[in-house]
Amino acid sequence: MTLDLPLPVREALTRLEDAGYAAYAVGGCVRDHVLNKTPHDYDICSSARPEEMQKVFANERTIETGLKHGTLTVLLQGMPLEITTFRVDGAYSDGRHPDSVQFTARVEDDLSRRDFTINAMAYSPARGFADPFGGREDCGRGLIRCVGDPAARFGEDALRILRALRFSSKLGFPIHEATDRALRAGKEQLCHVSRERIAVELTGLLQGKDAGKALKAYPDVIAVVLPELTPLMNASKWPLILDTIDKCPNDLYLRWAALLSGCGEKTARDVLKSLKMSVKIMDTVSTLVAWQDTDLTPHTIQEMLMRVGPEETGLLIDLRLAKRLAEGKEPEEAAMGDAEALKEKLRALLQENACYTLGQLAVNGKDLAALGLSGPALGETLHALLLRVVRNELPNDREALLLAAK
Repeated sequence: MTLDLPLPVREALTRLEDAGYAAYAVGGCVRDHVLNKTPHDYDICSSARPEEMQKVFANERTIETGLKHGTLTVLLQGMPLEITTFRVDGAYSDGRHPDSVQFTARVEDDLSRRDFTINAMAYSPARGFADPFGGREDCGRGLIRCVGDPAARFGEDALRILRALRFSSKLGFPIHEATDRALRAGKEQLCHVSRERIAVELTGLLQGKDAGKALKAYPDVIAVVLPELTPLMNASKWPLILDTIDKCPNDLYLRWAALLSGCGEKTARDVLKSLKMSVKIMDTVSTLVAWQDTDLTPHTIQEMLMRVGPEETGLLIDLRLAKRLAEGKEPEEAAMGDAEALKEKLRALLQENACYTLGQLAVNGKDLAALGLSGPALGETLHALLLRVVRNELPNDREALLLAAK
């Protein structure tokens, strides 16, 4: 089996080999090729030490990503390539980083420190595959399996527990029995992992094609990192939440909103805040949770625009459709037809620059101040006028609005 690597990757491997060093593409990029998927980036491992790499690529732009740990980033033809010396890791006393790193001349030693067999493969056009742990076989069988002793792998970095679930969700692969037992036994170690790292893995899990299946299979693990979901997991609507996640488009706002849809707006925001999510994610997801049960029709869509804005309105249409599809109480064609009609109405409103913000209103605060309004009454009147325009009770006309204000 040969892999069709991009030209910059082949060039980097060739330069290292020509200089007398073994060099391989490694990890996720090899896995993706084996699974006939398009890699997002490429990593290289080599017997060259950091100072030797710098000599090989002396005429190229390089970034000293982590020379202490043997990593140098090289930019070849505009492609960033992270090149790391073959290494073995010492003990992980902090549960994340190795206390020490020892360089080695054997690619097999380097692959032995990696998390799962499907990520512990290396490929070189000159040397072929290095696959000492059966990664290609596990890709063929569709299996997530730890390299070596699963308990040791999870003990080194407990985040690998969630990574196993993420890969299961993303690839649709079940988790090997021994790996399954070890991750369940070690799940409490996740309490010591930073919330930011947990958020990244959970988001990746939620955006996988089998997110609902992975969440359903491992409620005990999810409960450790998201204890707020425990009451939902024991309630009758939990299966509906999981189905809704799978029916949502692969969008992080929608998937998170579906997961937290049974929590309420405040709890949803608190969960996301605890995970150190961005303000944008917190605001968008909590808005979707707050308005998820609003009855949207072509007649009310402009008011929803006023309430939450265009992006969130579009997402609400998708979320409500996913919930209807998950409930399965009606033909899918009917639910999808309703959603498309709403999106068409939304597009038309935006195209015609329909009024849904105070900035689009034909009167402003100065106009109302001239009528003698001030303080809270001025703001309340502006909002009341906007609402009446949105509901087609008033035209967005200056004279008509001033008359109504009087």
